[in-house]
Amino acid sequence: MSAPDGTAFETLIYTDCVPGQGLQGTAGLQFQARSPGADRTAMNLVQNSLLYEPPANWMRERRPVTDYPPSFAHTGDGLFATAAGVYLGREANGGREGNQLTHAVVTGDPASYGLVRPAQMFGAPFWTDRPAAGTECPPLSRTWEPGPFDIEAAQTFVAGRPRGAELLECLLSALQALGPDGRRVLFIGEDAAEVLRWISAATLLLPQSRAVGIGFKVFTTNPAYAAQPVVAVHPDWDSTSSRVGNDGGYAVFDLTRNEFSDVTVSEDASRRVRLLLDEDPYDVLDVVEQAGANGLTDPGQALDLAVTMVLRGPGLSLPIARVAVNWLRDTPATLLAQDRNVLVDKLVGNIKQWPEDVLLGLDEVARSGQIAQEWAPEVRLALISAELNRASRSGTAEDMQLPPLPPGVWTEQYAARCAELVPDELAQWRGPRPFEAVLRVAARFDLQYDVNAVPEAVDAFVTYWADNPQEKYQAKAWGVAWPVLRGRLNDKLLERIDRGRGPEVGDAWCDHFLINGALPEYRLYETMLAAKMHAADRDGRQALIKDMLVAGLPQGLGQIRRTAEALWQRTAPTLAEYAMLPELLPPGTVLTERVFRSLLRSIEASGRAGHPEVDLLRRLDEHGLIQLPGLFVTLLDDDAELRQWCESLPKAEPEALAEYCRVLAAVGPLARRVWLREIVEAMLAVRHPAASKEMVAQLPEQTRASYGRALLASLGKADRAVPAVIAFRLGGIGVLGPEYERLWPDELRHWLRKAGDKRRKYATGLVHEVVPRRQKEWAALVEDSEKSFWSRLRREKKEG
Repeated sequence: MSAPDGTAFETLIYTDCVPGQGLQGTAGLQFQARSPGADRTAMNLVQNSLLYEPPANWMRERRPVTDYPPSFAHTGDGLFATAAGVYLGREANGGREGNQLTHAVVTGDPASYGLVRPAQMFGAPFWTDRPAAGTECPPLSRTWEPGPFDIEAAQTFVAGRPRGAELLECLLSALQALGPDGRRVLFIGEDAAEVLRWISAATLLLPQSRAVGIGFKVFTTNPAYAAQPVVAVHPDWDSTSSRVGNDGGYAVFDLTRNEFSDVTVSEDASRRVRLLLDEDPYDVLDVVEQAGANGLTDPGQALDLAVTMVLRGPGLSLPIARVAVNWLRDTPATLLAQDRNVLVDKLVGNIKQWPEDVLLGLDEVARSGQIAQEWAPEVRLALISAELNRASRSGTAEDMQLPPLPPGVWTEQYAARCAELVPDELAQWRGPRPFEAVLRVAARFDLQYDVNAVPEAVDAFVTYWADNPQEKYQAKAWGVAWPVLRGRLNDKLLERIDRGRGPEVGDAWCDHFLINGALPEYRLYETMLAAKMHAADRDGRQALIKDMLVAGLPQGLGQIRRTAEALWQRTAPTLAEYAMLPELLPPGTVLTERVFRSLLRSIEASGRAGHPEVDLLRRLDEHGLIQLPGLFVTLLDDDAELRQWCESLPKAEPEALAEYCRVLAAVGPLARRVWLREIVEAMLAVRHPAASKEMVAQLPEQTRASYGRALLASLGKADRAVPAVIAFRLGGIGVLGPEYERLWPDELRHWLRKAGDKRRKYATGLVHEVVPRRQKEWAALVEDSEKSFWSRLRREKKEG
């Protein structure tokens, strides 16, 4: 059913008619008149639900018409209809009781009621208690006026009734609970106006959109069959046996006794009644409407938000502030548009009190344009301040990213204020973790500040950092503080290195310094490279050498020297590592003596080096990588001489042995120590004993005993006469030491016994040639060896 422009409601009048008076044209109870838009659906709704119900017992008693109370009813199921009825007494066509008139208004649009609750229409001036002049009556225009009972009257009414607030709380709770599982409401009362005042007061505390859907009927003679959830009965009509003590499933409100059923009062109902009694009633009406319109499903939050937006009073509590911010953020700006600014003003009026979650939501609201532009940077500033403070107190930094504010909003003034916030928090020094968290928050918001403004806090943090490399800070997440603090850390570590703690610092920190190219021009990095080299295995060391030296080539000789010294600062190069240098470095890249110190010392130390080291030294020298001290220049010259000497001596003729002796005497002692084993082997391999004494004299004193042992050991082979003659020649003169002197006679006798006549004669000839003065001594040894041989042979035979 649609209403024409200017029409709020269609109207209907139902009463007892004489023939031709009503819409049916016959006599009897019927719709006497209707407005043009009132259709059959509207007529059925009114006839089935809203007509006046006269009590049978009173009609039998023929009570005066003035005793009958008026009726008032409403239904809001699809169509919305409200009706006022009166009792007229006898029928129009006879003398029977039961005539009544019901005037109804009907609409399909609940907005036709405006903000008026249906119960407030009781006593409105447009109701009629008489039939229309014809079968057509005018619709109700949009200028209609309600009855006299408004929100202000409701406040006065409830406050003036004994137990008024308690009754209203229970009634409102019962209305809020209406539904499939809720109890219907039953009033017992003699005065329809009083019942309707209570219904009006309760529904005024509900949003109009909900109130218009709550049907009621005052009075009914049969509440069980009434379609409405809220009904009223007259105590004298015997309409029901339900009472407060025996409610029959109703929530009973007996106004004659001021008693009512035990209803569970909701927190929301209690708050609304309290508001009605304590606040300006028209403000309360606004609160109720806003609570119903703001879209929040939680009743308490909906009411909180409405109270905040309408009523003056103290600032917002934190829970309500969270609700308010979420509501502003999640609802369209057109929802309650005129009242949103009130909410915003309360939120930003004391913005520093809010924690970061509220400010974060408010910042989002500000970016959406729902907050005045001048407040947007204040919100952002408060949010940054709160986040910095939270980081300072908790030691954690949330990964919060904020989109930029609209262009032109964030000015240098706010940037400068932010720059002051960070040092203020850092200066509190609540420990290294909070300090570092503040740095990350400041960087995330791209704040520009001077970390040097808090030198004591910085020193405390850097000292902790230097002591705890395991923290593994992501220092590049510190923004503008990163280069300053990293420089301070480097200075702190360098101070410790200068105090002799280099290895300790290097071992602790080397993994935190990235060196993947040329060695930086900073002494700290030398310590780190030395530590990396010290900790690496063989393959790792070689890879590090290759990477670092090659990377340093473009930087020149100075860089190469620094890198090489750092590589082997804490560990000596191995021969394999020395061997890498000619492969990696261009000829003529002269490194410092420090790099080669271990190699030179190894060669110089007697018995600790051999030809590989000398060969390597020669290669390094030929490649121009080392500036050799004079001792090692001589060594390389002597090395070549001795190589030839050892190779040719065993083949030398007797007349050349004297020259070999002179060559051996000419080489330096270092070369003789290096070639000692080969010299001894060559001397043992000579084919004539002519120069053996002179050669032995050139051997280092501490190694002559070794030669003597080797010489005596060679006598175990009877196939050579020369070693035997050399052993004889060197015996008895003390040149090979006491042990040799004690052993050589027996060893030589043993050789003589095994040698045979031919070799003994050859050896005797050599003795006559090289030591003629000792021929008798030699002959005695030969004779003694023969006696010993035959004596032993006879002894063995005798024993056998």
